[in-house]
Amino acid sequence: MRKTRRIPVFGFLFLFMFSMSAVLNAQEEKSKLSIKIDQIISDDFPNIRAYAVIQDDKGEVLTGLSPGLFQFRIDSMETELKSQITPFAMKEAPIDYSIIFSNNGIMEGEPLDFQKNALLQFIDTMKASDRLSLYTIGEEAGIIFEEMGKEDIDPAMVNSVEISSVQPRVYDSVINVVRKVQRRHTDRRVIIIISDGRDQNSRFTKDQMNTVLGEADIPIYAIGIRVLNTQSLSNLNEMADFTGGSYIYSTRLADIPDNLKRINSRITQPYIIDLKIRKMKADELPHVLEVSVNTSDSSGKGQKTFVAVKVPVPRWVRWTILIAAAAAIAAAVVVTIILRIKKRHRMGITKRKCPECRNRMKDTWDSCPFCRYLPEKKKKKKHKGKSDA
Repeated sequence: MRKTRRIPVFGFLFLFMFSMSAVLNAQEEKSKLSIKIDQIISDDFPNIRAYAVIQDDKGEVLTGLSPGLFQFRIDSMETELKSQITPFAMKEAPIDYSIIFSNNGIMEGEPLDFQKNALLQFIDTMKASDRLSLYTIGEEAGIIFEEMGKEDIDPAMVNSVEISSVQPRVYDSVINVVRKVQRRHTDRRVIIIISDGRDQNSRFTKDQMNTVLGEADIPIYAIGIRVLNTQSLSNLNEMADFTGGSYIYSTRLADIPDNLKRINSRITQPYIIDLKIRKMKADELPHVLEVSVNTSDSSGKGQKTFVAVKVPVPRWVRWTILIAAAAAIAAAVVVTIILRIKKRHRMGITKRKCPECRNRMKDTWDSCPFCRYLPEKKKKKKHKGKSDA
């Protein structure tokens, strides 16, 4: 007889269980969150403030996360700290924008026109408290205007920008703007670059620029434009990644306005993370802050370096201490004088003085005991001086 091959029952069970486990694993796998800490302010250490932009796996900014979903580490270790997390939109805090855009020769025509259009649309979306500084890329950053509010900006200042024949020294221009932004006092400060990334004959090297960027802790957001080729666009991507900002490549010139809006949505929708770090010394050394978020269906973490700044004694505190010390000395002198006067009163000495020698006498003395020891000449001399007076 012919034998038939039978598949054992346990084989079906094995295949079924393997398939189900694969499905469950796929369901349990969490989507990836992108967390970028683009700015840390540690001038008031152990109090630090971090700005964290959180995006889902589709690139959309997440703004409604509960503070309980956030966890923090310092130098990869759990640290005792107190935290307060607030969406930036709830603070209504001002933003200091500095935008650098390209107007060198190859930007003639549509490249420059779309940049101007993007800038004008951007100005319309600014809050009244925001400030904008506008520069062009040149031998140094060419100033169009600086630190102006929305109501003060005349669109003609943007439309009047023309093509320039100067070399696009990107590194020099970025360093120049960073130095300017460092001197400003708004907490939320960002730099936006619109360029093809080409640098021609900058006096500073890329490494020197990165050193300045690392010290400044100012995020750079960049929009890449392809005019001749894409070789130099990596410069913009590297700057943005190095400073905690982000980079968007415009595949078409017409996308520049929308890409600037996308960039601004990230700038204006971070979480403000206020931390009070305990049991950590202000050692003037770099440390790494790690922020992680873990939800039921997504997770992610981001890192950024900050310096544990040793805060000097403020000038007003020094003056307060000096004034308090002077007041304490003056009070001590006054108290000493009062105590001596009271002691004299207890001894019966008031303001009575001998008419001959002018020494103080007790009220109970009938005669001055000092005069009997004075020579007659001195006694007469003192008496004569009193008569002349």
